[in-house]
This record gives sequence, structure tokens and C-alpha cells, in this order.
Amino acid sequence: MSVLNVCSVGIIGLLFAVGCASAQNPTTTNDPYNPNTRRVTQTNQADPNLIDMGFGSDEGNMGPFVTNTDKQYAQAMAARGMMEIRLGQAALEKSAREDVKNLAHRMITEYLSWDAGMEKAAAKLGIAMPSDMDAKDKAEVDRISALSGPEFDRAYLKEVIKLQTKALTMSHHEASEAAVSGFRHWAGIVIPTLQDQVHEAQKALDASALEISKK
Repeated sequence: MSVLNVCSVGIIGLLFAVGCASAQNPTTTNDPYNPNTRRVTQTNQADPNLIDMGFGSDEGNMGPFVTNTDKQYAQAMAARGMMEIRLGQAALEKSAREDVKNLAHRMITEYLSWDAGMEKAAAKLGIAMPSDMDAKDKAEVDRISALSGPEFDRAYLKEVIKLQTKALTMSHHEASEAAVSGFRHWAGIVIPTLQDQVHEAQKALDASALEISKK
């Protein structure tokens, strides 16, 4: 066999070996906007206040793709944020319980951060965001804010649980179905926080019920 043939066989064998190794150990890109990898290692490090939320690669095409569901999600989260912030402010003023005040402070802080990210995305994507609560939400905030003492605490905690449970349902849907890759990523980030908010509110509500039962 000639030297040229020997070299050819060696090169072919090397390429075959490399190909087999690649097939056995496929490389994966850690793209936070890839729906297959976005929450594998990014969730704990990523910031939901994303400047570029709403942009990325969707089905191989670069650019934003906004559906009615995406618009409704952004608008609903913004409206929910207004309610949580107003109710949180009322809780800081009216509640005498530290656990309720701590939850209220958390809700205000986290929704202000989330709203900042949503507003940036909405501006880039041309989504019209609500500037104030609608009549129904205002009436509910006014109803709860008019209460006092333990009655206010219970009503506030129940409302937080209701609002954040709805937010969780919407976010789970967006995390897997959103047309905008940045929305999928953002929803995936906030889900654990929403779950923890519900857990904290429920814990405070249980403590309230226990306190009533002891009287």
C-alpha cells in the first residue's frame, strides 16, 4: 500500500472516531433563549429585569414574534403588579404583623423590578400597557384597604394568594408556549419566585387562622 493510501486510511479512521465521539457526547449550547435549555442552568443566575426581553431566536428566525397571548400576559402581569404594589403599601401602613409587612415589602420590591423589565419589553414590542388599574381591580383594592386589624390581614393574604396563583398558571403557559423567546425565558425565571410568594402568604394566613383558634 502506498504512503498516500496509508495516510488516507488514517485520516478516514480519525474522522470516524471523532464522529463517533461527538455522537456519544453531543455538545449543547447554553442559550438562555433556547426553549430546550433556557432553564437548565440559567434560572438561578439570570435577572428577570431583562433589557433585551422579547428578542432572540424563535424557530430559527431572528426577531420578535408577538401573539395575542403574549400581549395579554404582559398586560395582565402589569395590572397584577399595580394591585400588588397598592395592596402592599396599604399593608405596610395598616398591618401590625411583621410577617405581613415583610411579605408586603417583598411584593412591592419584586413587582417594581418585574414591571421595569416588562415595560422595556413592551416598548420594544409595541405592546400597549395599562397606565392604571381598571374599575374592577380598583374596587377590590379599595374594599381590602378599607378593612383593619386581623380582618385586613386575612383579606390581604387571601388576595395575594389568589393573584399569584393566577400569575403562576399564566407563567407556566408562557414558559412553554410563548411565541416570544424572551417571554419564555422571563416566565421561567419568575415561576419559582411566584411559588415562594404563594407559600409565604399561605404560611402567614395559616398563622392568622391559628391565632384566631386560640382565642
